[in-house]
Amino acid sequence: MIEKLNMKQGIYPFLNKDVSAAPLISFKLIFGALMIFSTMRFVYLGWIEDHYIDPIFHFKYWGFEWVEPLPIYSMYGIHFLMILAALGIMFLRGIAYTISAIVLFLSFTYTELIDLTYYLNHYYFVSLICLLLIFMPSNISVFNRIETQKVKWIFIFILKFQIALLYVYAGLAKVNSDWLIEALPLKIWVPANDKIPLIGPIFSLALSPYLFSWAGMLFDTFIIFFLINKRTRFWAYLVVIVFHTITSIMFQIGVFPLVMIGIVTIFFSNEWHAKFIQT
Repeated sequence: MIEKLNMKQGIYPFLNKDVSAAPLISFKLIFGALMIFSTMRFVYLGWIEDHYIDPIFHFKYWGFEWVEPLPIYSMYGIHFLMILAALGIMFLRGIAYTISAIVLFLSFTYTELIDLTYYLNHYYFVSLICLLLIFMPSNISVFNRIETQKVKWIFIFILKFQIALLYVYAGLAKVNSDWLIEALPLKIWVPANDKIPLIGPIFSLALSPYLFSWAGMLFDTFIIFFLINKRTRFWAYLVVIVFHTITSIMFQIGVFPLVMIGIVTIFFSNEWHAKFIQT
């Protein structure tokens, strides 16, 4: 996330130096693909009806009481528009890219503002990433030669910083007696997964909630520093995959684990991103 900073040059030149656009291009590809998958999954599972059409009352966010669901065909249209906008994020450039980013942010955020009861901080994070993508360089493309495309370091830094902030804050928020000493709420959540094939019996052990509580805190607080370090990055990414796979099995948090597994690759080297784009 942070390269060696020459203090004589100052922060401004450091953040505005030209670097390879490969990490940003692959980030757009991965994030756009995950948004398409997430939206198609949402439609396939019938959640448009379950979340927006069937309920007779929607709890509102303060200041957004005016946000209401559209008729069913319009809600399907909004989700189809999200898919098109995500494709635009992946493959378009110039004003077409910017319009796609704006549409993706507005459409996704609109669906999340309809009902407060469906709030997850993961959705807020996705909405924030959509917002940041509006201001990313629009002149880069997967179809151009990767080695000739440059962006200012600040654009990649902003995305890395946002991901780092998500993890570290989540870790620090767990540093309290309820989470670490009482193992709450994992003392309630973990045993509920004892029927999972193969690994289920582990969750029934009395020690498991405490282990998961401490592991969750340590992972969230420190994983980003191991992803930054080139020597530990590979092993840290394996831990990311294992951690988010387990949480996806244990908890109903949608595609968020898959999103994080995908987008933390922005910490990989420029060479990795160039190869990924060219495959």
